[in-house]
Amino acid sequence: MSHNFIKIACIAMLFSFSSVSFAHNEDPKDPKRVTVVVDNLKPGYATLSWVDTEITAIQINSSNVQVIPSIPVMDTTSLHLNGLINGTYEISFLIGDKVIAIENLIVNK
Repeated sequence: MSHNFIKIACIAMLFSFSSVSFAHNEDPKDPKRVTVVVDNLKPGYATLSWVDTEITAIQINSSNVQVIPSIPVMDTTSLHLNGLINGTYEISFLIGDKVIAIENLIVNK
């Protein structure tokens, strides 16, 4: 009887470890989910692209005085930015209130 108990305990431990290993702790810097491409011919222009069609908004925080409100995005997988002034921008891709990816953009005109 104790031999079966040990087998069951080992199987239970295996399942508990696998559930921790495969938890949905996705890296918000995963480069496969989103891309930010700067247009070198037009300073201050950039294109944001993503593959996840569930993304509902883009939040852009800048290190300068430029204020960019949260941008709702529905039924699209790209967004073009223009008129960006020099600075560093942190671009967060959201599904609802959850940030699923973060990219940085540096603009130097």
